Parts: sequence; structure tokens; C-alpha cells
Amino acid sequence: MKPISEHSRCRFRIFVLLSFLLLPLPAIAQDLVKVAFPYGPLGLNSIPWVLAKQARIFEKNGLDVDMVYVGASAVIVQSMLSGSANIAGFGGPAVITNVLRGGDVIQVAAMAPYFTQSLIARTDLRDIHALQGKKIGITRFGSVTDFAVRAIIDRHGLKDVNVLQMGGFPEAVAGLQRGAIDAAVLSPPHNFRMIKEGFRELASLKDLRALGGGFLTQGMVARKSFAATHRDVVVRMIKSTVEGTKLAMTNEELTKRTIAKFLGTTDADLLRRSYQYIGEIFAREPFVPEKTMRAMLEHMVQVNMIDAKAAQSLPIDDYFDNSYVTELKQSGFLDAIWK
Repeated sequence: MKPISEHSRCRFRIFVLLSFLLLPLPAIAQDLVKVAFPYGPLGLNSIPWVLAKQARIFEKNGLDVDMVYVGASAVIVQSMLSGSANIAGFGGPAVITNVLRGGDVIQVAAMAPYFTQSLIARTDLRDIHALQGKKIGITRFGSVTDFAVRAIIDRHGLKDVNVLQMGGFPEAVAGLQRGAIDAAVLSPPHNFRMIKEGFRELASLKDLRALGGGFLTQGMVARKSFAATHRDVVVRMIKSTVEGTKLAMTNEELTKRTIAKFLGTTDADLLRRSYQYIGEIFAREPFVPEKTMRAMLEHMVQVNMIDAKAAQSLPIDDYFDNSYVTELKQSGFLDAIWK
């Protein structure tokens, strides 16, 4: 047998190297699943997704997530039903009204199953009854803020209140500052900021929670038809959300820097209060509570957002599906991440 020449050895090495370089890249680099993800609001309730994107948690879980701030949940539902997205980030009345109208957008996770807003007003308005005949700003009709105002009006018997759509929390803040509206329903840190500027809190987060048994302010929704055929994508989105929540709760400096950049504030006291709020508000296991969905349904009937007969026509589990979070629980993921 003739000895192999150095030239042949070199050619062989090049062949092996080229063959290796031409091999398919790992799935995490090559086969990320693209996910359009509209979300709202622009506030602390969306921080877990912002951190999941920033820290590349979505990518770690095989997802290429295109986050698009839309704002009002009713608008997000419309975009989903038109085919623009199959998964989104929000919670509240829009899921119930969508299902009652025959839509297939359902709740698949609950990050904040209660009110997280408060009602902020001009300093000269000293109590709720001073709002009669006044202008109150909300994000959009059909949103969580709309529901909160309706509940306040109904509970206190207010008359001639003019509810105005502002578009989002920053717009509501600007309207309140320039006197275009007399009060607004705001989420942290916007309400924290306005109180610090001297505005009055007429109804606190605790006051709104006292209006009933619960309210799903923030969570994740999916088209039922999509989730049935892309179950793994939904599970990975919820998994990424939980990991983003854990990061938000445990990395104070990163979370504060993100809040400062994302919401445009450098006030140390606001950042401290915002971080404390994050630690208090988010559910570690994002199951959708049935009692919260029932309470929300009952509230919507009471304030005439939906018809009572229509509300009784469907079983409560038509509005949500906890099987995706259950899968994460049974796999041991939820117990492991919160050890």
C-alpha cells in the first residue's frame, strides 16, 4: 500500500471541514418559529414579555417573536380574527365578548387575575361623586379601563359622565396634564407618576378589586383553531412568559433599567415602586381562575356590556383553556423554575 502523501492529507482535512460546515445548523439557530405577538398595555403589566425579548428567552425556546404594541384588547382581537396574529398578550372583557359573538380567541394564561389600575383625577375633585358631569379618559371602549369606569359609575350611581377614548396610557396621562380630561384610569407606573405630580387617587387598586370577585387584567390569549394545531408553540410562549416573569422578579437592576428605558422614566422612587409592584402583581403559575372568569362575566352583565341571556348560553370553560399551563405544571417546569 502506497503511503498517503501530505498533499492528500491536506485535501482530506479540507473535505472534512467543508462537510462539517455544510451540515444543517442546529434547530435553535435555523428553525425558529415566527410568532406575531400584538400586546398591550404599554406599562408594567407587559414587562415579562419585554424582558423575554430582551434576554432572548423566546429564542432559547425556539421562537422568533415579533412584539407589536397595539394597546386596546378589542383592537388586538380584531387583528387576530383578521388573521394578522394567532397569539397575543392581554386580558379582560374582549375575550368574553369575542366568544359570545362566535369568535375563537380564548384565554390560555392569566398573569394578573385582578384589577391593577386606579382612578386618578384633578386635585380639586375630592371624591368619586365629584365626577358627575366630568370627562374620564380610558384607553379604548371594551378595554379593561372601560370596564373599570363602568363598574365605578354603576357602583356609585354617577350621572352624565363623559367617557373618552384616549388610545393608550401615555395619551391619557397627557390629556389629564393639559386639562383635556378630568380623570383617567391608569396602570402603574403611570398612576404612581401622576400621584407624585400632585394628582388625586379617587379609587385605588384595592377599591377596584373590592368591586367584585376578580378581574383578569393581563394574560395570554390564542386562537382556539391555531392552538389546536400548534400546541407546542402556545406552550413555549407561556413558558417564555413565565421565565420573563421570573427574571423580572429576581433581577432588580435589569428590571429597573428596562422599566426606565421602556417607559421613559429615571425617577428612582418610581422605579423602586414599580419593581415592588412587579413582585406583588404577577402569578407564578398562570392558570386562568374559573372564579375570576365568572366574576368578570357577571360584572359585564351588571354594567350592561353583554346580554344576560347570551352570558348564560355558554359554559364558562368556553372562554379559557388551562391545559397548556397544566402541561407545564405536569412536566415539572413550574415547580423547578420557582424553587
